[in-house]
Amino acid sequence: MHLKRLVFVALPVAAVAAAMACSSDPVFPGSQLVGTFQFEARLDPANTTCDASMPEFAQVDDAGVFRFEGTFSREDAGTGGWFTVQGYDREARFEAQAVTSTLRATAPRSTCGTGCKDSQIEESLSVTLFSDSQATALSRSCAGFDGGIPDGSTPAPTENGYDVALACGTLTDLFLPGSCTCNPTSCKTAYKVQGVRRD
Repeated sequence: MHLKRLVFVALPVAAVAAAMACSSDPVFPGSQLVGTFQFEARLDPANTTCDASMPEFAQVDDAGVFRFEGTFSREDAGTGGWFTVQGYDREARFEAQAVTSTLRATAPRSTCGTGCKDSQIEESLSVTLFSDSQATALSRSCAGFDGGIPDGSTPAPTENGYDVALACGTLTDLFLPGSCTCNPTSCKTAYKVQGVRRD
């Protein structure tokens, strides 16, 4: 289970499909469109406590990767913003170059038994955004990001759109039991993520 599938847990599948079918030119919340990114999430075994070989805990390819697309948008002032995936807008918080977005949704799983209806996933995305010049300093790869901010202009709106090119950080799925008896009771699947702006 991961971010791309959590959209369908949080909203009825038909509603998501209808929204996508009716919107060829999507409108994003907030007063500033930051950018749309193609993300690659790579399993982080050192920080994963779930059995990642089970599809309900991780759906990745043979290289331990899954891919998704998401769009950041925000208000002109303050920390309020959004992260939109497959037409679903989830709240996000912008602080300097950092963006966080957390969503909790009901997600029944087989390891909680067939009668369980209210086990949950709490998913947290945490990334640092980099401007075009900062991304160049990182060779446009998160492999060079050690937690420090490289030299260059900071991400900001310009007359040609928002100056942002790369997003580096983590994605964590925390599996919670709700009122169910689950085995394991709770665990987490962690990923390292890299997002490259596509628009």
